[in-house]
Amino acid sequence: MKRQIDISNFMYVAIILVIYLLGTSSLFSQDFVNKNNFKEKIAKDVVAIEFWADWNKTNQFNELNKLKGCNVYRIDIMSSMDVQIDYNVTAIPTVIVFDNGIEKARFNPNVMFKLEADKKMVQHSVDTITLNKFQ
Repeated sequence: MKRQIDISNFMYVAIILVIYLLGTSSLFSQDFVNKNNFKEKIAKDVVAIEFWADWNKTNQFNELNKLKGCNVYRIDIMSSMDVQIDYNVTAIPTVIVFDNGIEKARFNPNVMFKLEADKKMVQHSVDTITLNKFQ
């Protein structure tokens, strides 16, 4: 006697898994800006931008996406060198926090090209900028 396998449970699990992966992938993906949309992206609200390069991605600020109360982006200095020059970014990763297009805080790397600031320090700057709007 052959046993028939009910694949509906397998399909249900597979569909749920695909939906979960699609939903969480946006949480872990990083939005990039470029020289064409940089000014537009920093012009409104509080924004944290990491100046980044693929050759140093092992030292990238991995907690950028975990910041609350601000928009977060990366800009690749290899394709947007003029923005790097305009903002006097001399080493990467550098994180700059903007409020309505105005630089409010900057976090630079050490000589090993590793960001010295952690999430707590950058988040504190974002929170301070936001709170100052209400005073």
